[in-house]
Amino acid sequence: MKLPDGMGLVCAGGLSQSFLTRLPALLARLGPIKAPSFRVARQMSNTLRAGSPASHYSALDGCPMIWVSVPEASLDRVLRDLVVRTPIRQAPFTKTMVVLCGCERDSMAPDLLKGTGARVATLNPVPDEQEKIFVAEGHAGTVRTLRGLLERDRRKLICLQPASKPLYFAGIHMSAPLLLPWIAAGVECLRASGFTRAEAVKVGEILGSRAIKKYGKAGVKAWNRQTEAALRHALEHDLVKIRCRDARLAEIYEQGIGIALAQFR
Repeated sequence: MKLPDGMGLVCAGGLSQSFLTRLPALLARLGPIKAPSFRVARQMSNTLRAGSPASHYSALDGCPMIWVSVPEASLDRVLRDLVVRTPIRQAPFTKTMVVLCGCERDSMAPDLLKGTGARVATLNPVPDEQEKIFVAEGHAGTVRTLRGLLERDRRKLICLQPASKPLYFAGIHMSAPLLLPWIAAGVECLRASGFTRAEAVKVGEILGSRAIKKYGKAGVKAWNRQTEAALRHALEHDLVKIRCRDARLAEIYEQGIGIALAQFR
């Protein structure tokens, strides 16, 4: 796939931490850079060693692809400024690919881009994957171009189903931060039973790693009757004793068992 040259970049705040700075295929094709001020745009260009600073959004006219990398709280304002840059044009982005980088919303959310002719997509790196895996959703042609660009840098792109970005973030959250309360409670239980903290963490790490590997191989079959029976026994016989020692841990344990039994009913 032939990738377009002269891509535009609209950026603000913390670009040096963005994955964009580590995509050589993009930097080699970068054109005008628009930032909150020309001075900042020049700094961004010097930092990236690519592109050229722009003083006005009109410099982005003619760019086949425009990357937008700004904080989520600033996105609506930046898009508004971008759209009204040339008021006399009815469709300022006809066939222009617009990539919203690292945002939580999906490509259908920015009302400001509707009716502009823009081919909108969003691009996010998968957390803790050293920016080797990305997810994208939106206009098929734009996603296809993103795939080609990322492949040049040996990155993998996973295309999300339409309107499924909330499900993507739910999967990310349930696979990591939402597990932390259960991990912490498990470690606390082991420590209360006599383990040192290091021993409890080590056992939790082994069991957690084994569980995810087992699920990866067997899917829902990793859940079996023996597991269910053991949890039901704990629910009926062990909770009273645990509650006497620590009511909070007993409550978390009971909730966890209830969620598991409902999930694999």
